[in-house]
Amino acid sequence: MDSHRGQWPIAAVLALLMLGELLLMNGVGSAEALVWLLTVPLCIVAVTSFKSRVFTIPVAVASIFVSSFVIRLFHVDLPTLLSPLTVAETAACLVITAVIVREEPRRSATWSVGSLVAVSFFAAIVRDNWISSGNYNEMLGSLVLGFTAVGTGLYFRARDTESGRLIAAAVTDAQKEERIALARELHDVVAHHVTGMLVQAQAALEVSDDDPHAAHRLLPGIVRSGTEALGAMRRLVGTLRQGENEAATTDLAADVIETVERTRELGFETRLRIDLPDVVPPELGRSVLRLVQESLTNVHKHAVSPTMIDVEISRTAGGALRVIVADDGQLHELNQGGYGLVGMRERVDLLGGLFSAGPRANGWQVLAELPLEGTK
Repeated sequence: MDSHRGQWPIAAVLALLMLGELLLMNGVGSAEALVWLLTVPLCIVAVTSFKSRVFTIPVAVASIFVSSFVIRLFHVDLPTLLSPLTVAETAACLVITAVIVREEPRRSATWSVGSLVAVSFFAAIVRDNWISSGNYNEMLGSLVLGFTAVGTGLYFRARDTESGRLIAAAVTDAQKEERIALARELHDVVAHHVTGMLVQAQAALEVSDDDPHAAHRLLPGIVRSGTEALGAMRRLVGTLRQGENEAATTDLAADVIETVERTRELGFETRLRIDLPDVVPPELGRSVLRLVQESLTNVHKHAVSPTMIDVEISRTAGGALRVIVADDGQLHELNQGGYGLVGMRERVDLLGGLFSAGPRANGWQVLAELPLEGTK
């Protein structure tokens, strides 16, 4: 039962029931017609209760209350089934009960259902002494119908609650993933450029007294790194404001070469070997680029006196791209890994690849294998 789509089938069923009652009447006098017409607003509020329940209970109670007096006063004989009410009235009340139990707060639902029970009990007394006539089977049937309507409402209420909980959890998870993704981009991209600025500034400070011209030559690199960091920050702000995804790399080889060149400009001897397939998915390419950038950033920040950095991107026999970034520097005693390694592992895991990072016989190595066919 859906709160919006379920109203039209129920409207059709109630209309058919009312048409059937009209056809089964033994002659349609003014009293019968009045009782039949009094059922119309009850059926209408049953249908509209799916969207609005402001006047549902008052209209339903008034309709049953007045029609009971008319039936008693003019001795109108209308077909009933398992209820003191007519078939259409019974169906409308069951719909109202289920919808109210599902949608309304517990206290309001209790009062509303109680009002329907009370007016139905009143109808049972007034309409041909339904209670005193010994219709025990119909009394039992009325209880079964009532409990079925309440149980249906409680079932859908519980389902809505669980659905709401799942939606809230999904939204929370999505927000968490977005924060993690942004944090990863912030760390891998902006921190990479800022680290380059820091390394060049430190080098300029060390040589400024002995060779002012050498320090001056480092300034363009600092400016370029600052400009790139600012551009990366603007892209991230655009992602936050407008939900735009950062553009994936379209030329992985060129971007990797440019990243390695920046490392060489910082004074680190770097060897590069690239063996790429003809087509690299843009998202995979971006992850490979970020792995190289973050690995080189870690070398800048943590390796002590490295003489050579090796960067290798190659195809494996298993249909994957292997990324290796290794250096021969001494390990910094505080180099225990941080958000950078966490971010790299997350990137690789999202693509269904393998990742390892740690000390080797001489230096530090980052190794990742990313499937070319996408996530597993």
